[in-house]
Amino acid sequence: MMTQSLVALAASLATCTDLPAGDIKTPQYWGDYMLNKYAEERVVGQLEPGPTPIAQPRTVLLITGVTIPGVWFDPIKARLERDGFRPVVYEPPDLLSGDLTENTERLAAVVDQIRAETGEAKIDILAECTGGLIARHYIQSFGGDQYISRMVTFISPQHGLPKAPIAKSIVGWEALDDLTPDSPFLEAVNSAPLPANVEFTSIYSCTDEYIQPYETSIIPGAKNIGLCDGFVGHYSFFWDPKIYLVMHGALTTPGPADPANPADPTLPDDDADLGADADGGGCAAGGGSTGALSLVLGAFVFTVRRRRRS
Repeated sequence: MMTQSLVALAASLATCTDLPAGDIKTPQYWGDYMLNKYAEERVVGQLEPGPTPIAQPRTVLLITGVTIPGVWFDPIKARLERDGFRPVVYEPPDLLSGDLTENTERLAAVVDQIRAETGEAKIDILAECTGGLIARHYIQSFGGDQYISRMVTFISPQHGLPKAPIAKSIVGWEALDDLTPDSPFLEAVNSAPLPANVEFTSIYSCTDEYIQPYETSIIPGAKNIGLCDGFVGHYSFFWDPKIYLVMHGALTTPGPADPANPADPTLPDDDADLGADADGGGCAAGGGSTGALSLVLGAFVFTVRRRRRS
């Protein structure tokens, strides 16, 4: 029965009228699909005025998640540059669909290279989704605490996704084994202590279409920031200027070895909601049968239909 259900699920996904032709088992397929779907939202355009630029420019390593191409970070990168940072985008091989421990080892080499090029003893990390898991593993278990000042992750399933095994049975990505709750990888990440010399922040949405239950993003001992007032969608984290201010605040929070900075920004004090209204569904209007798979296909293949705020 389970096999029949998976076959039906895959067939339904493959015949969705709004999905282009291609190999749905490749992470690149979903990377391209979601980039095209949110092409208008991803346009940077003219930026709003930002916080006072930081006094001393420093490098922030931006790490993408499963099936997320590096260009997703363009709006965040532009704002960081406006605000005095030196952002560097890292897109892991095969869009982070492979073994997450091996990707952690690759990340260590990337950080070493950046430090050698910039001459900085320590850098900061801002990581999306699964990128936040390999970054945390690097800091906790691969000596990365000696080279990272601030670790900020957003919409990151730090304790895994319950439906990852279903997706793994269809697309076969090794990362989905590691994202299965209680996997050896997750046990290694969550059993290691948070180093006291790194400032940890996890930013998440209580209404994320894909990272559910949202408590999976909570890191014990870290600063956990839940955006839970109204709907805050998964992809809006990349372009919403108010959500960016939450990230900026985490990146300008003094680290354990830093002097206090009283000028840390806060969210604007107004009635506007974070993010944008959206509703998740399957292929057809009103939903479909793709939800179980799309919840965990790395780039999260849910079809999100935006609507005007009433």
